[in-house]
Amino acid sequence: MRRRFPALIAAIAALLAATGAFAQAAAARKITFLTNYVFNGRHAPFFVGLEKGFYKEAGFDITITPTTGSGFVITALDGGKADYGMADISSVIQGIAKGAKVKAFMAYTDVTTNGLASLTPYPTPESVIGKKIAASQTDSVRVILPIIFNERKLDPSKIDWQAADPGVYFSLLLSGQVDLITASSDGDVPALTKVAAPQGKTIHFASFADWGYNIFGYVLVGAKASLEQNPGEAAHFAEATKKAVRYAIDHPEETAKIMVKYNPTMNYDTVLSQWTQAVKSIETPYTARHGYGEVTQDRVERSIALVKKALKLDASLKPEEVFANTAR
Repeated sequence: MRRRFPALIAAIAALLAATGAFAQAAAARKITFLTNYVFNGRHAPFFVGLEKGFYKEAGFDITITPTTGSGFVITALDGGKADYGMADISSVIQGIAKGAKVKAFMAYTDVTTNGLASLTPYPTPESVIGKKIAASQTDSVRVILPIIFNERKLDPSKIDWQAADPGVYFSLLLSGQVDLITASSDGDVPALTKVAAPQGKTIHFASFADWGYNIFGYVLVGAKASLEQNPGEAAHFAEATKKAVRYAIDHPEETAKIMVKYNPTMNYDTVLSQWTQAVKSIETPYTARHGYGEVTQDRVERSIALVKKALKLDASLKPEEVFANTAR
């Protein structure tokens, strides 16, 4: 009996370990996460979190899905079509002011990476008046550019929007059908430059941050009811994302390889360049002071005030109605 006892203990331990692993796997909740755009390097940390098991450890079986813009993400979350997503803060504020039942719970990028790409330089907001700008109906730039125009005391109705799907932005610009396309320094510009260079064309980028647009960039968003009923789940998702972002910053080459592994049509060099640019919008003096992912009440208040004024929104919004957690 004594000889068998250790073997019995080992068998029981193995059974308990297997049972625990099974229980952990069974407990993982299937969720859908929406990116604000077609996949690019900015979204690589979410795939790092999937690959490294950070989301699984936090209790999630995550599916990552691309969309056509922040407006789409907000509508989908409000309609219960997804669990979490990322969206531009200006679109989130506008959506909430218009009745969308969503709320942000983490800052993903501290500043915007949005702007306009073109084949000739457009150095100021005034210079794009009357020019054809391609943007999908749900593109967050349709919210941001009017805010910038308002600050410059320019008439937003002078913006010549050209409705288009993001998948044809590049071809519209390179073929001369539009003058500018909505773009991001960390997503579109590296990929567009790679396509334009063999054609002997140079890509110019006008950054909205350089035009005075100084509020949060992309934030993680969820349905208001879910965040209020189960705030712990969103907190776990945020922590897993922070862990993934930190890993991606520390291991950029591996991060690009992981992104390409899950999305084989993507180019490694382009993804690496995109992610390198995205890091600049994440590691800022603000995040160095307050911590990555954190928001302060005064900055949320400034963001709300700017968006409300520019878009003439008739709504009284408090910081806690936009962000689930704010620090004073």
